[in-house]
Amino acid sequence: MRGLIRLLPLLFCMLINVVYAEGPVWKISDGERLLYLGGSIHVLAEDDWPIPKAFEKAYQASEAVILETDLGQLQQPQTQLKMMQQLVYPAGETLRQHLSESLYAELTAFALERQLNADTFLNLKPAGVMLTLLTAELQRLGIQSAGPDIYFYQRAQSQGKATAGLESVAAHLDYIAQLGMGDEEAFIRQALFDLHETEGLMRSIVLAWRTGDVDLLEHAVIRDMQETYPAVYQSLLVDRNRAWLPQLEALLKTEAVEMVLVGAAHLVGPDGLLKALQDKGYQVEQL
Repeated sequence: MRGLIRLLPLLFCMLINVVYAEGPVWKISDGERLLYLGGSIHVLAEDDWPIPKAFEKAYQASEAVILETDLGQLQQPQTQLKMMQQLVYPAGETLRQHLSESLYAELTAFALERQLNADTFLNLKPAGVMLTLLTAELQRLGIQSAGPDIYFYQRAQSQGKATAGLESVAAHLDYIAQLGMGDEEAFIRQALFDLHETEGLMRSIVLAWRTGDVDLLEHAVIRDMQETYPAVYQSLLVDRNRAWLPQLEALLKTEAVEMVLVGAAHLVGPDGLLKALQDKGYQVEQL
């Protein structure tokens, strides 16, 4: 989404792999106690693999993998059903009641262009519409491979390493379901605009992510999001980061070494976890 990323000049993109050798993984330590904190992109293109070696280094050094939420429970059929139920308006309420006629027509036209059934969106909340359209767009572009979070969760499960989540599945679903509620017109209009730029935007954000360039990640992920989706920025990033910080501090008090993987947007910027941990006095070192 444009609120998540902005393209940079071609010359800078050509130079960045030379300038930055690190990956998007940091060692957080407090004396001898430590954990690894990695920024993930939840879905990648097939040619985005292999991912930066820093992830493997952190995984090999860790005894547990901690994600945003419990992926095993999230993938359960009953959880998926609950999520679909939360993404639908209650009886008697439809998306059309919250959109202008012109915007609803634009949404319908975009759906038809992508060979989707426009009637599917009638009862969906804004988050449901956005997820449906974005998933279809990413699949059209061949961007549908698992990201580091799913990959390392599956490895941890198969190798007997402990796994856990920073927030409950119920809280995770609620954060998603509430996106755009109360501001449906602006949210859907911006989403449709952003979807037309998906391919270029994903290339740019993956470039910033692979190189572990915090300045570029902040520019790409945070600044536009603060302006374009301020309510989403607050609820999806700021509030959750504040809730996760005490849990990261608790992990740093244990003798075990954990690998924590969260969306890359949670790490950078003035409200990011890296700054919050530095402000608390922890040593933050990029791998």
